[in-house]
Formats: sequence, C-alpha cells, structure tokens
Amino acid sequence: MTRPAGSPAKPSILGVQLPTVNQFFQPPLYWQQFEDLANGLLGEVYGIPDAQPFGRPGQAQDGVDVFGRSKRYGLIGVQCKRLADLDEHGSPYPGGPVSRKLLRDEAAKSLNFKSKLSIWILATTARRDTVVQNWVNELNEEWVNGRRNCRVMVWSWDDIIGYLNAFPELQRWYYEEVIKVRGAKDLDEVILTTIAMAFGRPAFEVPLHCESPEEFLQALSDTQRAVRTGELLDRESRHPIRKSIGGWRDIDDTHVRGGIQLVDKALRHLRTQIEQGLKDQRIRRVQGFLDFTDTRFAGELERARDECIDMLNSVLTHVGLPPVR
Repeated sequence: MTRPAGSPAKPSILGVQLPTVNQFFQPPLYWQQFEDLANGLLGEVYGIPDAQPFGRPGQAQDGVDVFGRSKRYGLIGVQCKRLADLDEHGSPYPGGPVSRKLLRDEAAKSLNFKSKLSIWILATTARRDTVVQNWVNELNEEWVNGRRNCRVMVWSWDDIIGYLNAFPELQRWYYEEVIKVRGAKDLDEVILTTIAMAFGRPAFEVPLHCESPEEFLQALSDTQRAVRTGELLDRESRHPIRKSIGGWRDIDDTHVRGGIQLVDKALRHLRTQIEQGLKDQRIRRVQGFLDFTDTRFAGELERARDECIDMLNSVLTHVGLPPVR
C-alpha cells in the first residue's frame, strides 16, 4: 500500500507539534489497518519517506512493528497496540486500556531491537490518559538515569486524530486507502455495522426468562447508546470495544437514518415496557431472572424485541449488509 509522500514536520516536542483536535476519525477496523496507519504517521510526522513495517505477523519483532530513520532524530520504532476495540470476527481484543505493565514490557522489548532506537513510540487506539503519561515520564527518567539514549512516547488515539487533522494528504489517504471509506455511503455502513454488533448480544437472542432484569435493562441501555452515539461498550468491563463516527443522526442517507430512528424509538418503548412491568409486578425477580406473572405481557415483550430486530434487518438488507441473527 502506498502512503502519501512525506511533508515537513512542524516543530515542538521532539520536533513535532501536536495539533488541536477538531475532527473525529473512525479508528482502524482491523490490526493491519492500524499498522498501515502507524507507518503513514511515522512518515508524515517525522518526515521519513521510507518508513516501513518490521518483519511479518507472527515473527518476534522486539517491540517494534514499524520503523524508519529520521535525519534529525535517528532511528524511530513504533509498536502498535489496538486496544478497546473488536477484531475482524467481532471479538474483543485482549488487554483493555494501556496498563503500566504493558507499557514497560513492550518498552523493554524495544531495547533488544537490533539497531539502537533513539525514540520508541507506543501507538494505541486507547484514549489519552494522564496516568499513562505519568508512567511514560517515570520510565523516561529511569532510562536517563540508566544512560539509555532512547526516549519513550505514547501516541493515544486523541494524538493520532490530531495528526490526521494536521496532515490533509495523510487524512485523505487514511480514509480512502486504509479504512476504505470513500464517501458518505461508506461512513453510513461503518455506523450501521457498529449498531448491528450491538444487536448481536444475548439480550436479543436468548429467551427473556433467561435474562436477569438488571442485565437485560443494561443491555438495552448499551444498545441505545450504540444506536445514538456509535459507541459500543463491553458488557462486563464497561470499556468501549467499538466506536464509529457517530450514531443514527450522523447517517447521511435520509431513508436509512429514518429507519434507524424508528429502531431507536422501538428500543425506548421496549425499555419502558420492561421498567413498567417491574413496577406493577407483571415482571418479578425470581432467583435473579425475569419471571412473568402475565404470559400475554411476556409475549408482547418478545414480539417488541423481535420488531426491533426486524426493523434493523430491513435497513441492513436495504444497504446490502448482512442481517443480525
């Protein structure tokens, strides 16, 4: 894959000015896309036209996925950690947010890189975190005291967004060549794919009496959040595992936007019915699960849930995406 030619970097910390974040960008959908992006970033930010991936997947890489030599700063290595997201099979990546152990372990590996690095960067899809920044400062102090002539940095997704805003050619290349978004239709599909993932959970698959009231209501709330904001949370950790460019209001196609708006309304109605049923005792908590004293009401809820799925599948089929279930 060809990235845009290098352009002059703007001076600041280590020669790079971190621009103001003014536009959100969809994170890479797969790990390989993130590596491609890191390669492009290294080339643009540090003016390294021949930046390249190191080795191939499965090879020992000594904490470096992408590397290149800057005329001003010497050899720079980047380790890609795509966190708080899903893989191509819809499964959460392990690790969660950046931990102190992950940072130090990966940094230690970089010391074994065959050629001596002057800068080692941990690039991550996790958000910027002052705790992580303090860990970086701590590690840099240790390396200075140990006379290791290498600087540690972290590129959070917020930092990467800033760089994408600063380099228009890189921004255009990222959308068109990396995540393959070439127009409004592609962006709509990114939003719809995230919403579809939210519906691929037990709350919309297993019989209602197999769910606990709290978990089912939380699942409905999380699904509404995904529909409205494009952010999908992990059921247990509560960390974001997928984030698109926005929710149903950001969909460009008016027909599709209207269809997902109806899904949002149907979800809100279903959630209200559940809450009211718990209040008037048509639904009880029995050994941690939903128990219905009114079987007709139970049938209404099952149909309402199925209606949400049917509405969504109608939209997905309309745009050529696979239906859920």
